[in-house]
Amino acid sequence: MTRKRLIRDKKWFFQHYPYFQMRMENEIFTGLVSLIQLTDGEYLYWDFLPQAGKAAVAGKGMVWLQLIPDRGSRAITAMFLPDKRVSVWYVDVIEEAAYDADGVAVFVDKYLDVIFTPQGDVKIDDRDELDAAYQSGELSREQYDAALLEGEAIVDELCGDIPATERWCREILENAEKEIEQKQFVIFLDVDGVLDVFDSNAYIQKLIPEAIERLSRLVTRTNAKIVVISDWRYGSKSYVEYCRENNIFAAQCDNWPYLEEALKRESISIHDVTTWDRELKTRTEEIAAYLESNPQIYNYVILDDCYSDDYSSNPELQAHLVYVDALKGLQDCDLMKTCEIMNCLELRKW
Repeated sequence: MTRKRLIRDKKWFFQHYPYFQMRMENEIFTGLVSLIQLTDGEYLYWDFLPQAGKAAVAGKGMVWLQLIPDRGSRAITAMFLPDKRVSVWYVDVIEEAAYDADGVAVFVDKYLDVIFTPQGDVKIDDRDELDAAYQSGELSREQYDAALLEGEAIVDELCGDIPATERWCREILENAEKEIEQKQFVIFLDVDGVLDVFDSNAYIQKLIPEAIERLSRLVTRTNAKIVVISDWRYGSKSYVEYCRENNIFAAQCDNWPYLEEALKRESISIHDVTTWDRELKTRTEEIAAYLESNPQIYNYVILDDCYSDDYSSNPELQAHLVYVDALKGLQDCDLMKTCEIMNCLELRKW
């Protein structure tokens, strides 16, 4: 039997999309709920379903809602289209559910699956794999019979009134999304060494277009908000007037509009900047203070070349650091590391 992680990082490679996992206990559903938000990507289809024709299973704007009911022997995946209609359901008959060391839920697949669509397709899949597992001795007679009974129960309970099943799944999705809306992903962004290769002889720094394009892809992929931690923030509306009146940080003030415009061209908006407080001596202290005053932040990443602070004084913050090579600027490998941190359940504050 195969262990399948709900983050779907083995076959589907969804680990770099926003992933949420929670328990739900209400009159609608009791058990484990997970969501994968497919924030980009080309559409993939299944075309073996005669009633539905071509059914979308993955693509930009879709959401995978995965449900493992308490005391159940099934894992339900409802693949939602961007307009919140279900495209297809895929229900695995399972032996058990558990958790991996990183906190991600897994289930042990017992081969038999039920696939169905809003149009009325109902397909029992992989019966041959179930039979082979029994004949080889991998499954006992008891396990084999239990899988067949569970398959029949899935058809009876979920496929007898498919519109009702869709309404049920949509209500669970809406409940989960309400919880998620209260959480924020944040990218704490340095500029020099991340979006440029700093030139000490240049008054106006030259931003790297490729680095900004990568940042745009990262913001889209993670649904994250940008909080600037760089000295460039002295040119933001929070501090520019004070700096100009006191004739300090002139270069940073003059560079800030250039940063805003360059990010705007890639549809990136700056959500906020970290607090400038003379009592806060390091970026570590500034970010820690920002997190304390913004408890809605669910997870975060720090993109920094660590020129002035390596965050070693605060191991908790350092675990969220993506070190960027100051001689290269933001690279694709940094994006992947960022997504991994964003989806690390051990670093979240659920």
